[in-house]
Amino acid sequence: MRLERGEISSSQLMFLISCFIQGGLYPLSFAYSISKHDTWLALIAAFIIGVFIVLIYIALASKFPGKNIIEINDLIYGPYFGKLISLQYIYFFIISLSGYLWFIGDFVLTFIMPETPIIVIMTMFTFICAWAVRKGIEVIARMSVIFVFIPGIIISLTFVLLLKNMEFTNFLPVFEVPLEDFIQSTNIIMHISVCEVLVFLMVIPYMNKPKQAKRSVLLGIISGGFVLLTGIIRNIAALGALSEIVTSPSLLAVSLINIGKIISRLEVLVSMAEILLLFIITSVFYYAAVLSVAQITKLRSYLPVVIPIGIIGITLSLISYDSRMQFSYSTMYITPILSMHIYIVIPLISLIVAKLRKLPQRNGRN
Repeated sequence: MRLERGEISSSQLMFLISCFIQGGLYPLSFAYSISKHDTWLALIAAFIIGVFIVLIYIALASKFPGKNIIEINDLIYGPYFGKLISLQYIYFFIISLSGYLWFIGDFVLTFIMPETPIIVIMTMFTFICAWAVRKGIEVIARMSVIFVFIPGIIISLTFVLLLKNMEFTNFLPVFEVPLEDFIQSTNIIMHISVCEVLVFLMVIPYMNKPKQAKRSVLLGIISGGFVLLTGIIRNIAALGALSEIVTSPSLLAVSLINIGKIISRLEVLVSMAEILLLFIITSVFYYAAVLSVAQITKLRSYLPVVIPIGIIGITLSLISYDSRMQFSYSTMYITPILSMHIYIVIPLISLIVAKLRKLPQRNGRN
C-alpha cells in the first residue's frame, strides 16, 4: 500500500532542494571562525566535492525507480540486514530534525523573542511543521515554490545596498588559513549544505517524472549554492574580520544598511527569510522521519506517528543541547565526522553492491 498519495513535479523538487541549500546561510556561521575570509573558497570546494557525493544518491534512486531509501535497503541487503541499515537512516532523520528544532528555537530566542522559553518556540514551530507533514510532501513542495525566491531577492537587494560599505581587500590574502582548517571548514559546509540532500531519497520516488530527478537535484544545488556564495561574499566584504566572531554575520551585515534613515532595519527581512527556509528544511526531515518509521513498522499510514515523532524530536533537542556553545561544538567537531558513514560510506557501498549483484530495476510504489 502506498503511504504517500501526493506527487511533486521536477520543478517543485528543484525548488525544495534550492530552499534546502539556501537555508544553510545562517548555520554556516560556524565555518567563518575556522576558514575566516577564505570561507567562500571552502564553500566552492564543499559544493564541488558534494556534487559527486550527491551523484551517488541520484544513481541509487535511478537504479530503483519508485523506491525510497528504506525499500532500496531491503532490496540490496535483504529484509533483515536491510532494516538494520534503515534504522541508521531513521536515526539520522530524527537527529537532524531535533537539531533543526533546537536551531530554530535558539535563533528566535537570540534575535527575535529573547524572553520566550525555548521549549515554547520549538513546540509552536513543531506544531506548524506537523501540520505540513500531515498534509504531505505535495503541500510542502508547493510552499517551497513561494519561499525559494524570497532569500535570493533579499540577498541581492542587501548586496546592492551594502556596496558602499564593502571592502573587497577583506578577501586578501587568499588561502591564508592552514590547510587542515580549510579542510575542516569544507567538511562542515559540505555536511550542513550539500550532503543532507540525502534525505530526498525519501522524496524522489514521489516525482511524477522520476527520470528528471538528476536535472532537478543538480539545478537545485547550483541555484541554492549561488545564493549562499553571494551571501558569504556580502558578509565578508562588509564585515571583514567581524564575520569570524559574531553569531550571525548576515544579520550584522544587513544591520549596517541605513540610507537616509528611511531604508534601515532590514535584518528583520533576513530573519523572516531564514525562518521560512528552516521551516522547509525541518518539514522535509520531519516528513522523512515519519514516513520511514511508518514504512519499517509496516503501518498503513504515516499519520499516527506524526505527533510522536514531533515529541521525540523536541525531547531529543532539549536533552542533546544545553547551550549554543555545545551545539556549535557538536556541529563543528563531532557531527561532520560521525555522519560521514551515513552520507558517503553506506550509499557508496549500497550502489556498489547493487551493481555487483546486478539487481534489476524495480518499479512501483508502496
